[in-house]
Amino acid sequence: MDKDIEDLWKDLLDWYSNEEISKAAVAFSGGKDSTIVLDSASEALEDVIAVIIDAEVYPDSEIQRAEKAVKPFDVPYKIIKTTKLNDQNFKNNPADRCYHCKEMLFSSIKDELEDDWTILEGTNASEVHGHRPGLKAVKSHGRAPLLEVGLEEEEIRKLLQWRGREVWDRPSYACLASRFPEGSVLTEEKLKKVEKIEDELYEMGITQLRVRDF
Repeated sequence: MDKDIEDLWKDLLDWYSNEEISKAAVAFSGGKDSTIVLDSASEALEDVIAVIIDAEVYPDSEIQRAEKAVKPFDVPYKIIKTTKLNDQNFKNNPADRCYHCKEMLFSSIKDELEDDWTILEGTNASEVHGHRPGLKAVKSHGRAPLLEVGLEEEEIRKLLQWRGREVWDRPSYACLASRFPEGSVLTEEKLKKVEKIEDELYEMGITQLRVRDF
């Protein structure tokens, strides 16, 4: 067995005890990053819950995929239905849109749980470069074990493959708001239009795509 992989996994599991994490709520999307966070948390801790956020910026197919993906972990999970378009700071699609999105994510989860839960999300060490306004919200309201341990995207994919998780080779996915240029006001109608087109393209067998609306 690959010792390097074992060491990466041990470093991730050790993070929970080193940081004295006892109860974890994992923001779960079914993607590669949140999958390895949930996988490690469910092995390292007894008290773990997965939280799936259902909002208009996530296609129905992604919510269904997340709910299916969480079940093999045998941990309780909760689907929180919310909206992001009520926040004008988000709806106006500014340069720091991701900050407002993450703020709402953490707020939605905190509203459902007691204060002694630590919220975990899947930002990894490959995502700290460039314009990343969402990181500010992560550092203020939650923890990002992959980032704090220093795990990068390719290491995460190798860990997932080693752990037998089917998502290991799935392309990265960004929310529907990312399909619109900065400053283009977001509406439910626009988001649903893009979602419909992408769903039709996926049905044609295209597995990696992003429809842009200019």
